[in-house]
Amino acid sequence: MDPTENSQSFNLPDSPQAQREARGLESAQVPIAEAREAEATATTPGHMFAGGTLSSPQSAQRASSPPTAMGGASSAEASGNQEREVAEPEFPPRAVLNGRIVALVRFLLIKFRKMELATKSEMMQRAMRDYEEYYPVIFSKASECMKLIFGIDMMEVDPFVHSYFLFPALGITYDGLMHGVLGVPKTGLVIIVLCIIFIEDNCVSEEVFWNVLNSLGLYAGMDHFIFGEPKSLITEDFVQEGYVEYRQVPNSHPPRYEFLWGPRAYAETTKMKVLEFYASIVKQDPRSYPEKYAEALREEQERA
Repeated sequence: MDPTENSQSFNLPDSPQAQREARGLESAQVPIAEAREAEATATTPGHMFAGGTLSSPQSAQRASSPPTAMGGASSAEASGNQEREVAEPEFPPRAVLNGRIVALVRFLLIKFRKMELATKSEMMQRAMRDYEEYYPVIFSKASECMKLIFGIDMMEVDPFVHSYFLFPALGITYDGLMHGVLGVPKTGLVIIVLCIIFIEDNCVSEEVFWNVLNSLGLYAGMDHFIFGEPKSLITEDFVQEGYVEYRQVPNSHPPRYEFLWGPRAYAETTKMKVLEFYASIVKQDPRSYPEKYAEALREEQERA
């Protein structure tokens, strides 16, 4: 059985901080179903990832629901106003919409690996033929998936043809394409790891660290459908790349280990960028975390 199927019932660590963090990071899994199918198709031919989805029925509904205007038909009925706005167009079934999101994510991942620009016309032709009118919704959800799952940002470089450059988020230069599952960006996992460490006061015990990742469907020693085996990826590849420090707790018997930011993380990104990323996941303002915001702000001022 895929461990992700039981992730929602995993007992979170006793620390209230770790519990809040795990619940917040679970929000990053909203587009996970689309990411799963997209990566299954975008990697080597015939390679398919197995397992369930982490997103809840509610989050899946949000991921595939069209945006609606505030105060729609219900407001009109409540006021007794018989005049109606233009009837809402029929929206595609959820499976159809998700299929278009999957196709677009697949296309964008290929563009990222080839280091090519992605244009709106290409995206509409390759991923949403016959559904061009739903481009804003499909593009928005695919972009969210690219950032939250794969750590890939999109920047519009030509507003006339709507062409986009894809690059690792938060200033990080590592894409991880050659580690773990080959050809799959790992920047998103780097960012999640840095989020956990920062939120946990810049140093997190191995037990708490893995409890949080377990709640996201990542288990040491078990292959993940996107990232491969996460322990070796984090404790070997991320450490070797300089993003993570993995060290033994002094004088611990039996030996215990903890995670900290590595020197490359400090060089390439900032605590403020990581906090803003985390806050975007949980749909909060970074100032909602006053202690962490003050710490990140102090670092910004010291760098200036």
